[in-house]
Amino acid sequence: MTKLMVFIDGTWLYSNLRHLAKESNQTGFYIDYGSLPHVLKAELEKRAKLKEMDLVRTFLFGSYPVNYDIMDEDRAKRRKDFFTLLREDYHYEVESFPIDYQRRRILHDDRDGEDTFSPREKCVDIALASSMLYYAAIPDGFDVALAVIGDKDYFPLLQKVRQLGKRVAVASIRQSCAKMYSDRQDEKHLKDYHIIWLNDMVESVAWKPEEWTVECKSPLHEGPREKLTTIRLREGQPFFCDECRAKFAEQKAEQMREFTSAGLENGLVPHDDTETLEGKFHEGVIDNLKPDRGFGFIRREDGQSFFFHVTHLTNAEWSSLQTGQKARFTVTKLPAGAQAGSAGDVTILATEES
Repeated sequence: MTKLMVFIDGTWLYSNLRHLAKESNQTGFYIDYGSLPHVLKAELEKRAKLKEMDLVRTFLFGSYPVNYDIMDEDRAKRRKDFFTLLREDYHYEVESFPIDYQRRRILHDDRDGEDTFSPREKCVDIALASSMLYYAAIPDGFDVALAVIGDKDYFPLLQKVRQLGKRVAVASIRQSCAKMYSDRQDEKHLKDYHIIWLNDMVESVAWKPEEWTVECKSPLHEGPREKLTTIRLREGQPFFCDECRAKFAEQKAEQMREFTSAGLENGLVPHDDTETLEGKFHEGVIDNLKPDRGFGFIRREDGQSFFFHVTHLTNAEWSSLQTGQKARFTVTKLPAGAQAGSAGDVTILATEES
């Protein structure tokens, strides 16, 4: 059976969804990443006049923000949750890389008009290229590589993969596709099939939302807790309604401003390096817990403190937390001078007493 692997430039695809959204009849267009590789596979089978292909693996390469303004925490968390969804629910191979926002807002429009900062994404194109070449070179990796791309930088990769005896297909978006990929004469010898346009299969790859009733777990919730939602929750993930999420965003920003001086009170050492946050886990103890306000701090052995919120917990109820409990966490914002940093996902560690 012919083996197929799909390689998706996630950053490029995300940046160009607006073009597909304009051609969709659906309000709030999103791609159904669970069906996307299978829709592409079916289209390629039809074009190549092949019997059923074996879709052995789907890769997506992307980036996520770190060291950003606390106001953007929900936005950043949604990106990390998206990658987790791809891995856990759809069994994608995901490679993601951090972008340091140097404590700025993520969206350019949210920053000061005179701020010329331009975030730099690194490694995404190299990661895609190295993965495709690796599987092209090993025995029985794949027979056909389908690249979901648009940037012209990938053309040497496609040439080399074909020189290794593999077949190559390209799927792209008309408004953001290098001409060499859509060239029917294929003068650069990049592909073995005519290009697949995602524009022509918008309805097939569109996420079709379904509503169901879920209980809001927010300690700040007011009124009936049963809410209709289209949000897809991972196993064990608590649901927070839109109203409570808005309250959380305001609360977290207010609390971070209020406790900017917490570092001075705890005698913390100023910290302002640019250490890589990718894949790093830290441990500390819960400190300065505010049970009635839904937040606290985690203090590392070096004295650095990191703000965390009820929405950061991954394995415990807020009511069960106690000062002194050990916790493992990721870092989303580094401490700056007297200001505490910010924790990402927080896992409460079991103790000998428990």
